[in-house]
Amino acid sequence: MAIILSPFEVLYGAMTFIGVVISVLLGILIAFKYFKFKKIDFLLVGLTWIFLVSPYWSDAIQFIAITMFGIELNPNLYYFIANAFIAPIHVVWIYAISDFLFPIRKKALVAIFSIEAIAFEALFLGMFFLDPALIGDQKSWFVVEWAIWIQIYLLASITLFLITGFLFAGRSLKSPNKDLKLKGKFLIVAFLCFTVAAVIDVVGAETPNELAIFLARTFLIVSSICFYIGFIMPRFIKGLFIQE
Repeated sequence: MAIILSPFEVLYGAMTFIGVVISVLLGILIAFKYFKFKKIDFLLVGLTWIFLVSPYWSDAIQFIAITMFGIELNPNLYYFIANAFIAPIHVVWIYAISDFLFPIRKKALVAIFSIEAIAFEALFLGMFFLDPALIGDQKSWFVVEWAIWIQIYLLASITLFLITGFLFAGRSLKSPNKDLKLKGKFLIVAFLCFTVAAVIDVVGAETPNELAIFLARTFLIVSSICFYIGFIMPRFIKGLFIQE
């Protein structure tokens, strides 16, 4: 039997899919700069952004599966896709920015966040194989009531990204170099917009509405574009804001 989505579900799925595609593509473009400049930072930052939107992957895939193939994701697979890649982001991101922010404490920080990530993955996989209902309760195609420990971890992840992102962007803003200052401004916008998008999604996960979804996905798309500009700074953007 064909699956019929409501207008709200179409909006939800379509905007999530668009947001994920844009974010992943821009993350790939950043990562590919590694092959041009041979700097591991580009690869790590690109991968960070790709996996940072991994909690949205399940909804994007769900939308395509339903609209194109008339099937739905298995709830267990949905839970896995939405949560399994969050913890590794912490390690990759901390490793990427430690050279800029905490070079002396890099090894210690990477070790701490590696332990934290392994602990979460062990807990998550344990719950996943023991009883997926301990992870969440799927209310509809795109709405899941996540367990409180998942919600706390998501909010902690958002906080970590926001604080470190602001510190990272702040270093650029303090630079006398005009290019770096401009990059810092775009990164500030990126981190703010992503945080707003994520908070809207986490807080309103159980009772989403059209306005919340529109705002959350719009902020997500804007954050991805600003993140890309903040790291790559295309020439035409530089020309718009910096007069030689």
